Amino acid sequence: MNLQTEEEDFADELNTLDSPPKENTSLKWLYWLFSLPIITISFFLLWHYVPAFKASFEEIPVTFYYFLLAGFIFAMIDGAIGMSYGVTSTTFSMAMGIPPASASTAVHLSEILSNGIAGVMHYKMGNVNMKLFRLLVVPGIIGSVTGAYLLSSLEHYSHYTKPFISLYTLILGIVILKKSFTISRKNNKDAKPKKIKSIRTLGLFGGFIDAVGGGGWGSIVLSTLIAGGRNARFSLGAVKFSRFFIAFMSSLTFVTMLNGLHWEAIGGLVLGSAIASPIAARVANRISAKTIMVAVGIIVILASLKSIVGFLSDLIRILF
Repeated sequence: MNLQTEEEDFADELNTLDSPPKENTSLKWLYWLFSLPIITISFFLLWHYVPAFKASFEEIPVTFYYFLLAGFIFAMIDGAIGMSYGVTSTTFSMAMGIPPASASTAVHLSEILSNGIAGVMHYKMGNVNMKLFRLLVVPGIIGSVTGAYLLSSLEHYSHYTKPFISLYTLILGIVILKKSFTISRKNNKDAKPKKIKSIRTLGLFGGFIDAVGGGGWGSIVLSTLIAGGRNARFSLGAVKFSRFFIAFMSSLTFVTMLNGLHWEAIGGLVLGSAIASPIAARVANRISAKTIMVAVGIIVILASLKSIVGFLSDLIRILF
C-alpha cells in the first residue's frame, strides 16, 4: 500500500469506529470522595504538628507554586482540546524571567509525564488512530530534535518564527471555527471533505516549530488535521499520544546542550500538568466533536492575535 492510499484511508477508518464505550466510574468517584478528605487532613496534621515536614516546604521557592498552578491550568486546557499548553506555558515562563531556551526546556520536560498520562488515557478510551499516530511520530521526533538543537544554539531564534506561525494558526483557527458551524454529520453523510495528504510533512514541520517556539505541536498539527477534514476526537487522541515521544526526544536534546536549568519551573510544571492530565483526558472524551472544534478555533484565534499584536507593537517601537 502506498503512502497516498494509506493516508486517504484515514477518513473511512475514523468514520467506521464506534464511540468509546462508557466506563463505570461510580467506584472511581467513590474512591476519590474518600481519598481527598483523608489526604487533606493528613497534610494539615503533618503541617501543624511535624516541624520537619513544614520546613521542607518552606525551603521551596515561591515561584515553584506559581508554576504548579500554571501547569495545572494549562494542562487542563491542553488535555481537553489538544493544544495551547506549550504556547501558554512558554509565555508564562518567560514572563517569570525564564530565558527562552530554558523556558522551552521546562515546558518539554513537563510534557513528558503529562502527555504520557494523557496519551495512555486516550488510548484506553479508544481515541487514538494508530495509522495517524505512526505517520506523525517519527517525522515529529526528527523535527523536534532539529528545532531543539537550533534553539539551544540560537536562544532568540523563536522570536523570528512566532509571527509567521501565529499568522498560519490564525488562518487555521478561522477555518476550523467556520467548519464547526457549517458541517453537520447528519446532513452530510455522503460528503467527503478534501483530506490533507502530507501527514509526515505536517509532523516534521509541527515538531520543528514546537521545539523552536516552545510550543505549537497541538496548534499546528491538530488544527491542520481538523481543518483538513479529519475527525476531531481521533485526531486529538493521536496528537496527544505522539506528543509524549516528541517531548521526550526534544527534552533530551535540550538537557544535553543547556546548562543552568531552572528546576523550580520544571518541577512546578511537571507536577501541575501531571495532576491535570488524567482529569482533562476524561473531560475531552465527553465533549462532542463540534464543541472541540469550536474551542480549538477560538483559542487558536485569540492566542495568534495576541502574538501578532505583540510583535507589531515591538516592531513599531523599534522603527519609530
